[in-house]
Amino acid sequence: MGFSCYRRFAPHGQVCYNVHNMTKPLDTEVLVVGAGPAGSTTAYLLARQGWDVLLVDRAHFPRPKTCGDGLTPRAVAALHRLGLLSQLLEAGYPRVEGARMVAPAGHEWCLRFAEVIRQMPGYGLSVPRVELDEWLRRQAVSAGARFLGGFHAQAALRGDGLVNGVQGRLDGQVQTIHARLTIAATGVSIGLSRALGVVDRLPPVVQAVRAYFEGVEALDGNFEFHFCRQFSSGYAWIFPGPQGQANVGLGLFPAAGSHRANPKELLNEFLNQPDVRQRFRNARLVGQFQAHPLRTDYPDSPVCGPGFLLVGEAAGLVNPVTGEGIDLALESGEIAATIAGDVLSQGDVSARTLRRYERTLHRRFAHWFVGLRRLAPWVMRPRALNVLIAKAARWPELGRTIVGIILGTTPPWLAFSPRTWWYLLR
Repeated sequence: MGFSCYRRFAPHGQVCYNVHNMTKPLDTEVLVVGAGPAGSTTAYLLARQGWDVLLVDRAHFPRPKTCGDGLTPRAVAALHRLGLLSQLLEAGYPRVEGARMVAPAGHEWCLRFAEVIRQMPGYGLSVPRVELDEWLRRQAVSAGARFLGGFHAQAALRGDGLVNGVQGRLDGQVQTIHARLTIAATGVSIGLSRALGVVDRLPPVVQAVRAYFEGVEALDGNFEFHFCRQFSSGYAWIFPGPQGQANVGLGLFPAAGSHRANPKELLNEFLNQPDVRQRFRNARLVGQFQAHPLRTDYPDSPVCGPGFLLVGEAAGLVNPVTGEGIDLALESGEIAATIAGDVLSQGDVSARTLRRYERTLHRRFAHWFVGLRRLAPWVMRPRALNVLIAKAARWPELGRTIVGIILGTTPPWLAFSPRTWWYLLR
C-alpha cells in the first residue's frame, strides 16, 4: 500500500506479532472485541486501572483501514488526554492547520482552525489508519492489555442472565473466551452485535471510497472538501498525508437515489473534473481504490446490555454530516472505560447498572446527532451549500458557528437562531 507504517513498526510484509503476553489463559475480566481506536482506547484505559484486559481482533496488526486519515481538532484533544499526541507529533505526522471548502458553484471558504475553534487544539493531524490504530493498540499492550490477532468472534456466551464472553474461531479452531464484561468495538460489522441482540440488520450507511496518490499538485496543508453537483448527498476530499502523499476519497450519504450511485465511479468523475485533473496530471496512484461503509445510526440502537457495552462505530457513533468517527471512537472509549471500571469494582455488570453508560452517551451525543441529522437534508443541497460557503467566507462569526456545529462544540439549534439567519440573509 506504500505506507510508512511498516518502516515504523516492522519490515514490509512481515506480521509484527499475533499474541502478546499470552502466558495467562484466554479467560479474562474484560474482553474487548475489535482493536480499532475505540477498542484500543477502552483496553488501554482499563488496563491502566489494573484490570485484566484481553483485546482481540480478527486481523493481525498492523493492518490497513479504509479511512480519510484526517484527525479533527476534537480527535487531537482526545489523543492529548490519552498521552499519545506528543509521540505522534515527534514521529513527524503533518499538522493540518485548517480546511478549504469548495462549493458546487466553485467559490471557496478557507478557514484556520485556530481562528474558529476555542475549546480544543487549533489544528488537526493526518495519520494513516494503519499507523494510528497500531499506535493505539501498542499503547494498550504497554499498559498491560493482552492482544490476540486472528480471532473471529461469532457468538455471545450467556449465563445467569448476563453475556459472559464470546465464542469464535482462532486458527480454524473453535475458541471460547469467558469474561466478566464484554466490550464490542467491531465497527460496521454487525456479526457480534447481532449475536448480542442489539441489531438484526445493517442500518443505512455512508458509502466511502478512498485511494492514495503521490505527486498531487497544490497541496496546501489543509483538509479539502469538494461539494459537487453530481454527488449532492456527499462530498469528495483531498487530505495531505505523510511523505507527500494525498488521501483522496468520497463519502456518499444515505439519501433518495444515492443507493443507486457507485462511489468509485463518482470519485473518478471528480478526479476528471478539469480543475482537479490538472492537479493530478503527474500524480501516481499508490495501491488501489478501497471502499467501506460507515454506520451513523446513533442513537437508534442499544449501546449496552447485561454484561456488555458497545463503543465507537459499533454504537453508530460516526458523524452523520461528515462521516468522521475517530474522535467519537476515542471519546466513547474514554467514557466506557470510566464506567466499566466502576461497575466492575462494584461487582455488578447488570443491564440496570450499565445503563449509566447509555445515559452518559445520550447526554453528550444524542441531541447533537439528532440535530445534525435534521439539518443534513437542508444544508447538503447544492444551492444551500453555495450560500453557506459564500457567506461563511465573508462572515467569520457564521463560520465559527458552522464549524462548531460540525465538531459538536456548538448546539445544532443555533443554525436556526436569528443571528445565524441575519448573516445568511445579509
